[in-house]
Amino acid sequence: MSEKRQQRALVSLTLVGKVWGELRRLSAFDKKRHTVPDKVTPVTQGFLERLCEEELTEDAEELFQAARQQFGYKRKEISLDVGAGYGRLECKDFLLELRYELDEEDPSRYSLETSVTPLASRDLLESEAFAAAVGSRFDRLRCGLSGKVSVESVIDAVEEEESGDLSVDYPSDCRHCTVAIDGVAAEIFLDGAILEVRFGKLVTAGSLLAAFESVSERFAAAEGLADLLVKV
Repeated sequence: MSEKRQQRALVSLTLVGKVWGELRRLSAFDKKRHTVPDKVTPVTQGFLERLCEEELTEDAEELFQAARQQFGYKRKEISLDVGAGYGRLECKDFLLELRYELDEEDPSRYSLETSVTPLASRDLLESEAFAAAVGSRFDRLRCGLSGKVSVESVIDAVEEEESGDLSVDYPSDCRHCTVAIDGVAAEIFLDGAILEVRFGKLVTAGSLLAAFESVSERFAAAEGLADLLVKV
C-alpha cells in the first residue's frame, strides 16, 4: 500500500497492549478481609480501582520519569494525571494511557491496557528512545478508517482471492471478520469502522509498526482489497 493511499485509508492510529492479572495478586488485596467479585458492576469496578492504586501510581510515575529522561522534555512538555483506575501521560509527541478494568468473563481477574496515540511524527514511536522509555507493551495496532468499509465485501474478496495466502473467519451476521495471512504472525481484525493488526504477543512499538507495514502490503496486494480500505 502506497503511503498516500494508506494516509487516505487510516485517519487515526493507536498502539494498544493488554495484560491480565489476578485481583488476589494486587498489593492492596487483603485475603483476610477481601473476596474476589463474581460479576462486573460499578461497585466491583470501583473495588478494583482502589486495589490497583499503588501499582498504577508506580507504573505511571516510572513512565513519566523514563519519558522525561529519554526525550529531555521540559516541565511544560510533559504531564501526568492519575485517577481511579487510569493514568494519562501527555507529552509533546505522544499520549499514553493506562487503564485497569475487570475481566467480564472472569471478574476475579483484571486487565491492564496500555494505549499510545502519536501526536507528532510516527518516527518517534520507532525510535530507540521510545523503546527504552516504554518497552514491550503492545500487541495490536488499532486504526480508524476514513469511511465505513463493508465487512461482507472484505470477506468476499478474501474468499475469492486465488493465491491461497489469505483466509478469513467471521460470525454468521458478518459484523466483523479476522483475516490471516500465510507466513505472517499478525492477523487483521475488521469491523467496518476499525481495523486492528493483532500481533499475538507484547512487543515494542517499533516492532509492531514494522509488522503493520508487512501485513498492510500483503493485504493490499490481494485483488479487490486495496480499494476497500480507501473508501471515503
